[in-house]
Amino acid sequence: MDLTDILMRLADVTGISVYQDICTDEYAEKYITIVYQDERPALCGSNRVLADQCDIYVSLYTPPQFDYFGVKKQMRDYLEANEFVVSSISSGLEADLSGGRIRRTTFDCRYAGYRE
Repeated sequence: MDLTDILMRLADVTGISVYQDICTDEYAEKYITIVYQDERPALCGSNRVLADQCDIYVSLYTPPQFDYFGVKKQMRDYLEANEFVVSSISSGLEADLSGGRIRRTTFDCRYAGYRE
């Protein structure tokens, strides 16, 4: 199951660059990462898998003083409109590579789809 195209469009929705797994722009103040956490069969029938389920982490990284609530809502609404189930959204401050602080807001998402 490849959801990369849908997830990469978060850049169009938010105006913030999206990276798979890790940000490659060391100067980015704001960015989004997507991580495929797990994929497994979700529905079986007639001795075969009919649908798969995927767990994905989508993380928004912003400076601590950035008002991220509007972007958080945009991301949540976009994900839900594209059939993701957002099971939780958590935020916290953590150290960045330069020794400063960055806010990480993580969306725990689930997506299920039939196999073609």
